[in-house]
Amino acid sequence: MATSVKEAGSTTTAGLEAANFFKLSHGKSTLTYTASNIAGDPLVSYNNGKVTQSFIGDQILREKTALGTLVTVTLESSIDGPRHLLTLVAPEVLVAEGGAEKVSLPVIFSTVEGVIARRLNPGPVQTYDVKIFSGTASIRIT
Repeated sequence: MATSVKEAGSTTTAGLEAANFFKLSHGKSTLTYTASNIAGDPLVSYNNGKVTQSFIGDQILREKTALGTLVTVTLESSIDGPRHLLTLVAPEVLVAEGGAEKVSLPVIFSTVEGVIARRLNPGPVQTYDVKIFSGTASIRIT
């Protein structure tokens, strides 16, 4: 079933609003996503259990799809080596004012092989590892 995506924080019927803040975890890893802070910028923070990486504004690619909003950041990149990406699939989640909804969402860790490896090795250029992160979706003004 397709999920429609509205502007985060927009008001809907019955006093519900679209969540704009997701706080998620999987094992020792944590992920937070704010659709829009007070300046209008998206924010992503990811901790793999050892290192925290934070992203803001243009460092975050957001694409609205039939699955929800795909929120992608580059975790690691080099000129001729692989790029490591993280993509959160964020559906529209309606919450009551001051409330939070429990969610379990897919997070896709992908690797895109570097130019040199693509020319030398047969096989997939992109590989994926999907993890289900659980937590809450709520409305936050930041």
